[in-house]
Amino acid sequence: MGEKVMTAPTTLDKVMADEILEVIRSKFDLKTVSDIKITSIEVDREEHKIRIDLMITTTETPEVLAQNYFGLTGTVRKALGADWSGFFPVITPQFNSGVHA
Repeated sequence: MGEKVMTAPTTLDKVMADEILEVIRSKFDLKTVSDIKITSIEVDREEHKIRIDLMITTTETPEVLAQNYFGLTGTVRKALGADWSGFFPVITPQFNSGVHA
């Protein structure tokens, strides 16, 4: 049998990035006024990784954030769909305490 060829696009389009952001917001389900933004998304075709950097501004405690972070990678993988199934999302959050107006 021949080697499987990856056919994923080289970049994520805006629609896919918006879907990923919505899944991340839903997963964190923060009760306080908070803001979650994707600061960058990079596709590394060589390592088959998608690097997603987040900025989360919230008044939630670190313990609450840690609980909500559990399982995030799997949730994002599902959102990426079949076209990206050969890629692993590496999600790196940065946290800001408090909410800025």
